[in-house]
Amino acid sequence: MGKTSFGFFDGFSGQVGNVIGYRWRGRMCVRSMPSHYNDARTPEQLQQRALFKYVVGFAAKARRVLKLGLHTVSLDAQMTESNYFMRINKRCFAAASAAQPDSQVGMQVDYENLIFADGPVAPVAFDAPQMLDETTLQIGFEKNPLHRVARSEDLVYVVAYCPDLGDFDLSDPVYRRRNKLEFNLNEFWSGHEIHLWGFVVDPAGRASISQYIGRVVLDYEVFTKTENDTNNIKYQEDNTNKEAPSGKNNQYHTTIGTNSRYDMFFSPPPNLKTK
Repeated sequence: MGKTSFGFFDGFSGQVGNVIGYRWRGRMCVRSMPSHYNDARTPEQLQQRALFKYVVGFAAKARRVLKLGLHTVSLDAQMTESNYFMRINKRCFAAASAAQPDSQVGMQVDYENLIFADGPVAPVAFDAPQMLDETTLQIGFEKNPLHRVARSEDLVYVVAYCPDLGDFDLSDPVYRRRNKLEFNLNEFWSGHEIHLWGFVVDPAGRASISQYIGRVVLDYEVFTKTENDTNNIKYQEDNTNKEAPSGKNNQYHTTIGTNSRYDMFFSPPPNLKTK
């Protein structure tokens, strides 16, 4: 059943006979119902449908990110941000196995080549992330590595995705001139793999191409440091500074550093992507 709000001459949504009314980018559109179709439900068809469903859901979860990174280029292509994301990233998604009726298909995602933003803005070059505390990530960046025309008022964003939980998070933006960004991660992502991307948005809403920063695994160790532990560490540091040479001092401090509330493992970030 179709519905209209302002009478017969206004657009409608829903089905009227073999015509379907819908709204797209603020405009009312209509399309016809298919007369017939063949549904053989072959394993290949089921695999393709499961893959399409997964990619649509992935793009829906990243809607807030895509609105920032792909809004301008999707308007030029007369597509929604989600459709544009699916078009430029379709090679990054693949089914791990053939689909069978009533079975769950495993998916493979090429995270390093995923693009969440695209446009003419000069990108930045991100450094390897560092942890400031249990939930805060700090990422430095070179503000204009390609020496292109850029503005210090451009905003830098970092995107985080946790595949195990299927959640996206977007950092608060910082100006390009800041050269570093702090990102407060979700505490419930502890122990899970997290992928990071970054991009730049100028005051006009145009974006740069996104860059894959790397993969990080947060492993929090819950413990309480007692006063005796603190005194013991201080005593060992004093003795090491007196007896050990400088090289062993560095080795000692590295060992002490592993007794922390997190351990991080980074995959090396790829080279900056440019067109």
